[in-house]
Amino acid sequence: MAEARTPGEAAAAAEVLETLLARIRGLLAEIFAGPEAVAAEVVRRRRAVLSAGGTFRAGDLTGIRAVVEERLAAQPMADGLGFLTAAGLLPDRERHITWWQRVASGLAPMRLNLDPTTVDVYDYFEMEWFAAARDEGRRAVFGPYVDYSAADHYVCTFTVPVVDGAFLGVAGTDLRMDALEPRLLGLLRGAGHDAVLVGPERRVVAANSPRWLVGARLPRLPHAGDGVFLAVGEVGRDSGWVLALAARG
Repeated sequence: MAEARTPGEAAAAAEVLETLLARIRGLLAEIFAGPEAVAAEVVRRRRAVLSAGGTFRAGDLTGIRAVVEERLAAQPMADGLGFLTAAGLLPDRERHITWWQRVASGLAPMRLNLDPTTVDVYDYFEMEWFAAARDEGRRAVFGPYVDYSAADHYVCTFTVPVVDGAFLGVAGTDLRMDALEPRLLGLLRGAGHDAVLVGPERRVVAANSPRWLVGARLPRLPHAGDGVFLAVGEVGRDSGWVLALAARG
């Protein structure tokens, strides 16, 4: 059934929407700060090696741990943080991941099978968030999804391209939904409307109403004036997220 509305209701919803969008964009900036710091450190260390006449190798990436620890301490929601190399960056291996995850005892390096000749290879070259950086030169948000290949957690992955004249790889972070969702709900609290945040795959990222379940896929992306939503806006910041407001159900 279409929801009754007036021009005044739509205008009020649009004003609330802009406030909420600004809040979410601020949170995204906070989240992306971790991968951006890692990206800058990778570029700095590679430049130092090359300027000294050396060859940049996998061992040179272990030095980014200090930045990873600092950024994870500043972002309690993050489950892990690190760097994944582009093909051809390292002379001693085609694929390489330098990534640390939170464990009960602190941080531990993530271990994945990167051998492309095996059936259970973690071929990150084929991941959507890696392709967005490599092929389009942009940041990306992927999820929520169950990360079976790594931590077996329900997560969102946030990535940024690492570029220094050429594409070097991707810096990224995983945020567990049981930590991210409460932050998003806090931003949506007091909206005065039912609000739903939807990812590019039409999956619900967060909602302040039980009419939408996190992780569920909507039949279509929200559209203002479709009989359900009063106001709809793109979050931007390369997130692919859409925020939509409806009258209270």
